[in-house]
Amino acid sequence: MFKNCIIVNCKNGIHTRIAAMIVHKSSELKDKYNINLYIKKIDATEPMAISILALISQRIQNGEMIQISCKEDTNLGQKAVLELCDFITAGIDLDDTPISNLDDIIEQNTIAKEQILENIPLGIIVIDTHSYIISMNQYALNLIEKKSEEVLGKSVSDIIPTSELPFILSSKEKQLGKTQHINNKIVLVNRSPIISNGELIGAIGVFQDISEVLGMKELNEKFKKILEASHDLICFVDEHRKISYVNPPYETIFNLKSSDILGKDLIDISPNGYRMKVFNTKNPMENQLYSKNDVDIISTVEPIFIDNYFKGVISISKSVNEIKDMANKLEKSEEELNYYKSELKRHTMLSGNFNNIIGNSRVLKDALIIADKASATTSTVLIRGESGTGKELVAKAIHNNSSRKDKPFVRINCAAIPENLFESELFGYEKGAFTGALKNKPGKFSIANDGTIFLDEIGDMPKPMQVKLLRVIQEKEFESVGGLFTHKVDVRIIAATNRNLEEMIKTGDFREDLYYRLNVITIPLPPLRKRIEDINLLVEHFIKKLTLKLNKPMYSIDSESLQYLQNYHWPGNIRELENIIERAINMCDKNIITAKDLPMYITNITPENMGLINFKENDDLMKLEDYEKEIIILAMKKYKSYNKAGKALGITHRTVALKCKKYNIEI
Repeated sequence: MFKNCIIVNCKNGIHTRIAAMIVHKSSELKDKYNINLYIKKIDATEPMAISILALISQRIQNGEMIQISCKEDTNLGQKAVLELCDFITAGIDLDDTPISNLDDIIEQNTIAKEQILENIPLGIIVIDTHSYIISMNQYALNLIEKKSEEVLGKSVSDIIPTSELPFILSSKEKQLGKTQHINNKIVLVNRSPIISNGELIGAIGVFQDISEVLGMKELNEKFKKILEASHDLICFVDEHRKISYVNPPYETIFNLKSSDILGKDLIDISPNGYRMKVFNTKNPMENQLYSKNDVDIISTVEPIFIDNYFKGVISISKSVNEIKDMANKLEKSEEELNYYKSELKRHTMLSGNFNNIIGNSRVLKDALIIADKASATTSTVLIRGESGTGKELVAKAIHNNSSRKDKPFVRINCAAIPENLFESELFGYEKGAFTGALKNKPGKFSIANDGTIFLDEIGDMPKPMQVKLLRVIQEKEFESVGGLFTHKVDVRIIAATNRNLEEMIKTGDFREDLYYRLNVITIPLPPLRKRIEDINLLVEHFIKKLTLKLNKPMYSIDSESLQYLQNYHWPGNIRELENIIERAINMCDKNIITAKDLPMYITNITPENMGLINFKENDDLMKLEDYEKEIIILAMKKYKSYNKAGKALGITHRTVALKCKKYNIEI
């Protein structure tokens, strides 16, 4: 840049006529040296392109110092600056008389027009033949959020990248009713060349923010928020092939600023891209996969037509990595949903109230008091008791009575998981971690996060897994199989076992440190043989439950049968009692369960002949296999499945199947 300072020596300052003379001289020097000249008062921050409006607006007085400059520090630039300085100081006809009436009228008219332009509710911008801004009113400045000194004398393309005014200079044609994106706002604009004496001297643009027209402000703001909030990468290209809008995700993914590409010709940005193809062909392209800046992208590009007039194209893209992340999250959600579905099928939801646990015996109440207190904490719980005593029922009651009741409750049967699958079942695995790992799978600890995990039969957990479980309890973190990152987890652990853990510690089958971590609150559940007084209540409960399940009339039980049940030693505990009641309901021919409907190993008596096998004492007996075949046929006709028939006959479904095969029974 070259600049020179001079003192203004005009008695009345630089008024309209003097300003016109300076502008005329500046224009001559522009044609002579191809140099743009600028002027500013010494105390001004930025120089302004020389124009009548610029000179008058600065109100330069006699004796003030001004600076004349150009951007090119060359010999031609220096000559242009110095010649204009000489012209202002010596070449202007200095007249000490007051401003003529004509000058006064011109200046008043200029000031009036300036005030009108400043207050009109439209944006007005004027450029010279070199696309430099020579005038911009306050409405326009407010729209682009800049001050006049920041824009005057600057290229319009630098200030408003989407401006079409330079195109007007070359085409010399008007544009009416066009839309334009300026500073993330949509404006309606008219553009026109400025002609004087048949010569082009500049161009003018008049525009208005259409969000202020016809109450569209709210709609425009909503549209803007939708574009900004979208995860898609959105780009608009106008009918002149200029990029007119990109949303924030587009800027983020491609690591650029909108100002870097707005207003740029698409052919300069991406000459061989899909947007260019759609712009030329006017045909849409869907789901095109490509890489840009080392980012895999999938795009859909559509042409935009309004009233059958082509208005440009829009591209909507998405990062492939984001799609993969969404797919992984969806897979995880599906896994969790499938788990909860299976759990819902397996169990009826409990209300979480300990009163739902049937029984009034003292030993049971003592255990439930401990469980109730445990539900108010997050400490680890160890439930001990024989198989079938209701350990899972108590664990669910603790969870449903705790602050985590609205979070997941996940059950794991440690005895049912093969040792080689244990780690992946608990902690999940990453895609490709082993053969057959075709996708990521969350483990039970991830699913149970913020909730409760119930480790049933903890005594059957393999020794290597005990170490990993200990870390989860101590550090609240784990790694999935094949994973590189540590997952933090907040899970309340309830364990249960029917085994003697103390003996297992002595034999080395169970870790002592894990035992003490689990054995914070111990709940001993009594076997059914120690709570005989609860049998009547349990029988009544199971009859109500199972008659609904089996869709049979309401049943009751006689006192003799209850006596048999109370005298039995119950090695299978409550689970065995429920199975016996279900069998009795199936066997019962009336609406009351009697001793004949109970298994013989409970009543320990031989049932009377009830007509299944009819014979008199003097009749000859058939072979045992004949009776067996007849019983199997009757059972299969009634129950239609090996499983149900086996339960009714007190044998396994496999035995029933083998007998059917042996006797060629087809039902």
